[in-house]
Amino acid sequence: MKAVLVICEGRHDTIFVQRSLGAVAGYTWFDDTIRRLPSPFGSVPGRSPKGLVARRMEREVDDLNLLKAAFPVLPQYDSAVVDDATRTLFVMVRANGKNHADAVTELLQEVNAALEVGPVDVKEYAAAFLFDANSQGLQDTLSAFRDSYQQHFKDLSTADHAKWVSTTTCHAGVFVIYRSAAEQTGTLEDHVEPMVASAWPRHHKAARAFVDNNRQAGDAASRNDAARLKAVITASGQFRHPGHPFATVIAHDGIPAVQFAQCELSRDLVRFLQAVPWRDGTTR
Repeated sequence: MKAVLVICEGRHDTIFVQRSLGAVAGYTWFDDTIRRLPSPFGSVPGRSPKGLVARRMEREVDDLNLLKAAFPVLPQYDSAVVDDATRTLFVMVRANGKNHADAVTELLQEVNAALEVGPVDVKEYAAAFLFDANSQGLQDTLSAFRDSYQQHFKDLSTADHAKWVSTTTCHAGVFVIYRSAAEQTGTLEDHVEPMVASAWPRHHKAARAFVDNNRQAGDAASRNDAARLKAVITASGQFRHPGHPFATVIAHDGIPAVQFAQCELSRDLVRFLQAVPWRDGTTR
């Protein structure tokens, strides 16, 4: 079996990836227990009762206050999707932003060590990094990725958007979300807002007017365009999910799957994740 670790900035990114894999490629949600995940992510029969996912979730909480103890230590394994045809496991990893290369590298080293010890179900893995371009832009985001992970992967000189590099540790790829070829800045929200407008046109129109007509200069929703769009998307979803955050608005019972199936970003992202140059040649 093979695994692709999809390393995302936040919770809404992991949900966007898993919903895209389901809607575009027909891959299925792994809905079994953590123990039954393919090893080494799940338990390793005869060697370890707990796999990488369970071990990462374990921690001492006695010296933490209740608020900190209530949230997981990041990066954290968030969810998993399976392609049964090629026996590929896609594991979403939430990294809490793009500036946590040391912590993400530690997680990757844990995976490397587990595969080296063997035998485990997963024989080969890839690491896919998903970033927003923000105001930084496509090329500067790519440059920052190469600089941040060069030491771990040894050679990222040829790493480029939506491309894979076979490094000394595993296959590594980077996918940057930006508005368009003509405007290579932006975030995931630039692509989700049209999906919301298509799915719930009346609610979206009212939510956008509410946010744009009432936000003030000092409001967080006025900090940048991504913050404004987050407010619009979340407000649009309140009619279906009152009180719930952005992540719930786009989750499995939120935006209809057809919106992901028709979204160009979703299709491009799935094609990238399917294009890992596996040794056995099963790349779709």
